[in-house]
Amino acid sequence: MRGTRGARGLAVLGLAAVLTAGLVGCSDSSDGDESAAPTRTFAAQNGPVEIPSDPQRIVACGYATLPLIQAGANLAAVCEWTRELENMDAETLAAYETLPKVAPDASVAELDYEAVTAARPDLIIMGVPARAREALDLAKLEALAPVVFLGPTDPGQWRELGEQYADAAGVADAYGEFKQEYETRAAEIARTYAGTLGGLKFAGVCSVCGTEAGEFFREYAASYTTNLFDDLGFEFPGEPADPADVHGEYLSLEQMPANLADADVIVYGVDADGSVPPELQAVFDSPLWQNLPAVRAGNLVPVRHANAATYETALLALESIDTGLAALPTRS
Repeated sequence: MRGTRGARGLAVLGLAAVLTAGLVGCSDSSDGDESAAPTRTFAAQNGPVEIPSDPQRIVACGYATLPLIQAGANLAAVCEWTRELENMDAETLAAYETLPKVAPDASVAELDYEAVTAARPDLIIMGVPARAREALDLAKLEALAPVVFLGPTDPGQWRELGEQYADAAGVADAYGEFKQEYETRAAEIARTYAGTLGGLKFAGVCSVCGTEAGEFFREYAASYTTNLFDDLGFEFPGEPADPADVHGEYLSLEQMPANLADADVIVYGVDADGSVPPELQAVFDSPLWQNLPAVRAGNLVPVRHANAATYETALLALESIDTGLAALPTRS
């Protein structure tokens, strides 16, 4: 089970969520007691936090998990991040599997505080969705170690937040190895399709958002799959009926024509082997889906590695997107 499936409430990251300190984390050096390890002040969403300058035993959760593994941070334990198992190379997967897990994927409310204690952390980095902060007993965590809370309100914020997690963990120099490669590749793809597809209206359908029978999850800009198009120049117009939902919403299949009939191109995530997840197949089987203009025209872009949330894994998604865009009939 991937991180966005099962915990239905976590699918809409922005529900009743507001970033308490913006997305720009920063830190200042601070001279600590000579008998203690050096510390510095880090500006997190939960306020300025005095953290170790060189943390040695970090517990990381949510969107902080994978970028800190990739950057070689000194991790003592992590929350599950199964949504990107298909995206991890062998070395990264081995490192992830070796680390003790302190909470199931997408369920920080089930955080095992005893397991966190057993990890003997000197720093705790919480990258869970901003609205999930209320599910945490921060006081209990703060009694164990300094807590840096940096949670997204939408999935597309992994770009900025990844760099902040690395800064807090003391591995800023190691993180972002793939950033330049990602930005170069994204720019190439944007240039390739700007003339033929740049003016089209795109829409997204989530493949792993825990939908129930008779409904689908419409993704707007900066959502799980659509955020991967953010740097390619394509437009995903529209917004949820409830602005608090931010990047997507659950809708009944009967609402599909009204919500997707005007889309020129529809994008959606598939498994790494190209197969369609069961909950999305249930949508595809509906005559309402089959009669959508974009579907009838074949203007569909299946995206492998659609849960990517680091520059390294997003490169895999970009290659899939490029393949899908190149195959669109509307280009001819």
